[in-house]
Amino acid sequence: MAVKIVFTDIDGTLTVNRESYRLAVEAVEALRMLVDKGVIVSLVSSNALPVVVALSRYIGLNGPVVGESGALVYHDEWGLVELAGESARQVYMDLLGNYREYVEDSWQNKFRLYEYALKLRREHRGRAREVVDELRRYVESKYKGFTVDYSGYAIHVHAKGVGKGVAVDYILRRLGLSGGEALGIGDSYMDVDFIARLGYRAAVGGADEELVRVCNIVAEAPSGLGVAEVVHRILGERHE
Repeated sequence: MAVKIVFTDIDGTLTVNRESYRLAVEAVEALRMLVDKGVIVSLVSSNALPVVVALSRYIGLNGPVVGESGALVYHDEWGLVELAGESARQVYMDLLGNYREYVEDSWQNKFRLYEYALKLRREHRGRAREVVDELRRYVESKYKGFTVDYSGYAIHVHAKGVGKGVAVDYILRRLGLSGGEALGIGDSYMDVDFIARLGYRAAVGGADEELVRVCNIVAEAPSGLGVAEVVHRILGERHE
């Protein structure tokens, strides 16, 4: 098959829907099928790296993993690769102290090195874009080189030069593969950064419009069911 490596987001992509942390069994089975056929499968996430490594191992995947929105890459043969030069810890602490009306801390921050996450308080989730825009203006006016993004699960505070795309490019170079041999799957506008540079660009059903616009494969089914649909389509198999 033309696809030699698959990069997939986790939250909202491998889960049963965009509001849940439960993995879709159909997505897990589809990714295992790819591994069995000799395809490299890598998780690309904004989660803390230990979470991503654990998921990759317990699902049974075989590729390098990306955590902290591209700040960190891990592979058993390479060890830990740090792609970020500056930590956003000070910026995150500032937001946590000055915007407690809007955000609360994430337990994952105890296990992060460069990119930090804040949970949007439930009462403000209906105006997430407005709150994130306010926080972004504050951060970019006060801290040169830093910004914030929103995955739908958390607000991510990070250096501007770091992203999922940088990490994916690093992995491709290290493995001697081209973007044309890679499939990317996601659900969020934050996934555009890595998916837009690949030959096979897939969005699950219900994905952000910013992502759908750059994709050449758009699933009808949402989240994890959409991943299974995309994988079966790539493999040329009928999926019902």
